[in-house]
Amino acid sequence: MGIETLLNILCWTPLAKPIRAIRLIKINRVARENYDLKKIDRLINQIMMQHGDLLS
Repeated sequence: MGIETLLNILCWTPLAKPIRAIRLIKINRVARENYDLKKIDRLINQIMMQHGDLLS
């Protein structure tokens, strides 16, 4: 039995509230990481477009 299966089972117990909180923290962390990666990619692309002649 994997950890996700165990957490899914525990969601039907009085431990549901802390498990939801843990999952929400994980979702928010992943969302922030994805946002940061997209922001960094845009910045790098902008630098490459503006200063491509200096990078070759």
